[in-house]
Amino acid sequence: MEVLYRKYRPRKFSEVVDQDHVKRALTGAIQRGSVAHGYIFAGPRGTGKTTMARILAKALNCENREGVEPCNKCRSCREIDEGTFMDVVELDAASNRGIDEIRRIRDAVGYRPMEGKYKVYIVDEVHMLTKEAFNALLKTLEEPPSHVVFVFATTNLEKVPPTIISRCQVFEFRNIPDELIEQRLAEISKNEGISITPDALRFIAKRASGGLRDALTMLEQVWKFSDSEIDLETVQRALGLIPVQVVRDYVNAILAGDVRRLFTVLDEVYYSGKDCEVLIQEAVEDILDCLERDSNVYPSTPPTLVQVSRQLLNLLREMRFSEEKRIICKVGSAYIASRFAQTVESQQKTKENSQPSAQVSQEEAKTGDKKEAVNVVQSIEEKKIDRAEQEKKYRELLEELKEKGDLSILVALSLSSVSFEDSKVIVSFDSSKGMHYELMKRRLAELEDLFSKKFGKRVEVELRLLGKEETLERVSQKILKLFGQEG
Repeated sequence: MEVLYRKYRPRKFSEVVDQDHVKRALTGAIQRGSVAHGYIFAGPRGTGKTTMARILAKALNCENREGVEPCNKCRSCREIDEGTFMDVVELDAASNRGIDEIRRIRDAVGYRPMEGKYKVYIVDEVHMLTKEAFNALLKTLEEPPSHVVFVFATTNLEKVPPTIISRCQVFEFRNIPDELIEQRLAEISKNEGISITPDALRFIAKRASGGLRDALTMLEQVWKFSDSEIDLETVQRALGLIPVQVVRDYVNAILAGDVRRLFTVLDEVYYSGKDCEVLIQEAVEDILDCLERDSNVYPSTPPTLVQVSRQLLNLLREMRFSEEKRIICKVGSAYIASRFAQTVESQQKTKENSQPSAQVSQEEAKTGDKKEAVNVVQSIEEKKIDRAEQEKKYRELLEELKEKGDLSILVALSLSSVSFEDSKVIVSFDSSKGMHYELMKRRLAELEDLFSKKFGKRVEVELRLLGKEETLERVSQKILKLFGQEG
C-alpha cells in the first residue's frame, strides 16, 4: 500500500497547495520559452520544493503538454514520476555531498539529452554540499548548455554560498496556512473513506506547522491506529501526545494558584512517560488557540492568559538548559501558581472588605445618623483603594526583584502571605517555611528598606511564623548552621 503523501503528491502545477507566487513565475517562463538555467527553491520542509521541481521537469519534457501543464500520460511524464527517466537526475546532497558527485554532473552536462528535450538536475538539500563541491559547480552553473536546467532545493538558504545564489533565480516557499492543510486533509480523508472529526483534522493541520507532508504522515498514523471514527483524543493517543484535558488541568491549577493540584498533574504526566517540556509547550499552544478562537475554556481574562503564556515560555527556556528538568518544572510551575494565588487572595479580600460597608450603611441608616454612615463608608472605601495601591506596588516590587534583585528575598516573599495594615506590611510564613522565616529575620532591615523605597514612605515589616514556632525555629537554626549562615 502506497503511503498517503506519495499517493497524493501533486502532479500538476494547479494541484500544488499554496505557493502561488512560484507557480505563476514558472508557468509564465514556460509560456514565454524563457526558462532559467538555474533555480533555488528554499523554504521549510514539506512545502512542495522537490514536487515543484519534478513538475517543472515534466513540463519541460512532456510530449503532449496541455498549455503549461504536463499531460501525465506520455512516456516521459510517467517515467519522471517513477524516477526512471534518463534525462532527469535527482541527487540528495545530504548523502552525496562530495566533489566527485558534482564532477560527474559537470562532465555529463555537455552531452545532449538522451530521451527528452532538457536535462534537469534536481539537487535536494543543496546547502549540505562541501565547499569544494560548490566550487566545482560554479563554472558549469554560470554558463551551462541551453538544454540543461538546475533546480536546487534547500531548507537553509543562508548556508548556500552567495556565488551560487547570484547565478540562480531564488524562490522562497512559504509555510502552508493551517486552513489550506485542513481543507486538503478533509479531501483526502473523504477519498480514502477515513472517518475523522473536524476538531481532529484541525489539530493535525495545526500540529504540522505549515508542512503538508507532515500532516499527511500524521493522518496516516492515526488512521492505522484506530478502527472507528477518529476524534481529537484518538489523535493525541496515536501521536503519543498529552491529552488536552491534562493540559487544561495544568493551566487551570496555575490560574487557581492550587500548587497541590499542580503537582498532582505534573506527577501524572511524569509517571505516564511523557515529557514535562511537551506539557508546557502544549499548554502555551492551547492558550493561544483559545485566545485565537475567543474560547471560554479558561475562566480568566485574555491579559491574564497572555501573562501565563509568557511565564511558561520563560520556564520552558530555563528547562532546556537544565539537567534536572522535572525539579525545575515543579519549582517554576509552583512559583507561577503562587503569584496567581496572591492575585486570587487579593481579589477575595477586596470582595470581603466591600461587605462591611453595606452592613455599616444599613445600621447607620436605621439610627438616622446618615452623615456618620457616609463618613464610615468613605473611610472604608479609601482604605480599600489604598490597599489596592499597596498590592499593586508589591507586585511591581516582585517584578523588580525578579529582573535585577536579590533572589533569596524574591523566593521568600513568593512563598509567604503578604498583607497590609496602614503603614505596616505583615509577611507570614506557614510552618513548613521556617528557614525562609529565619533568613528574613536576619535581613529585616533590608526588607523594610525595600518596601519603604517602593511605597515612598517609612514602612514597618512584621514577620510571622504560623504553627509550632519554637520547634521550627530550632530546625531552621540547624539548617542555617548547615549552610554556614549561623548568626
